[in-house]
Amino acid sequence: MRQAVALMIVIAVGAGCHPWQSPERLKKYTSVDGALAERDAAIYVNLYEAGLTNFPVELAQLPNLAKLSVRRNALKTLPPSVGNLKGLNWFDASEARLTALPPELCSLPQLRVLYLADNTFTNLPGAVGNLKGLRYLNLDRNKLTALPAEVGQMTDLRWLRLNRNELTSLPESIGQLASLERIYLEHNKLKTLPPSFGDLKALTDLVLADNKMEALPTCVLGLESLERLDLQGTGLKKLPDEIVNLKNLKTLRMDRNSVPKEEAERLRGLLKDCTLIF
Repeated sequence: MRQAVALMIVIAVGAGCHPWQSPERLKKYTSVDGALAERDAAIYVNLYEAGLTNFPVELAQLPNLAKLSVRRNALKTLPPSVGNLKGLNWFDASEARLTALPPELCSLPQLRVLYLADNTFTNLPGAVGNLKGLRYLNLDRNKLTALPAEVGQMTDLRWLRLNRNELTSLPESIGQLASLERIYLEHNKLKTLPPSFGDLKALTDLVLADNKMEALPTCVLGLESLERLDLQGTGLKKLPDEIVNLKNLKTLRMDRNSVPKEEAERLRGLLKDCTLIF
């Protein structure tokens, strides 16, 4: 049963932009006591805004638990015992006032979807590299100033959300994420990208909006699968002729950059099959 449920949840990650819209119709348990009363049947426990101040360690008694939300609770920390949830496939701990990620969470072998948005992380443990099966990671609206080099070990990662953090650079190891399809970096402090970023040959979506870029990083011009490129609010007023190398580009956003009319017309001539937004 657990493998079937895990497969359905993972399919949801590949189904579109919203991996929380899952096709399964699992019974949703909204209290720990209710889940414990039907231990074997409890696959999905949703404790959204349940007034929790401590993570319920009793959840480890649920042998088939695959999907868990503790979103919008004042937890502040996750205990090491979260590592006992070995069958967990989908976990949402957003808006939980977390300041650090326990390494034990990174030992969950079945984890595929992880929401950690709207917390106050300033860094991640190197153990995050152990999440080799993770496909979706949401770290929007934290306080991250850097990513550990071990992030490059998450080789099955497809979507990475890092909007509204305080990143000034990305590690060179980012180029090892060969399966990465979408990366969202809006509103950070990036001025450029590491050369290895050009190795992300599966990347279709790149959002760099509201980072003050000195120039379009050369590595972007080698992203042969890129379909959507968001450069709004970066201050870029001109792009190199090599932008034509992005043969699959469908949408380019350059609004809020005060692009001169002449440059806009030049880009329209270069990218005839692309929707340009100025």
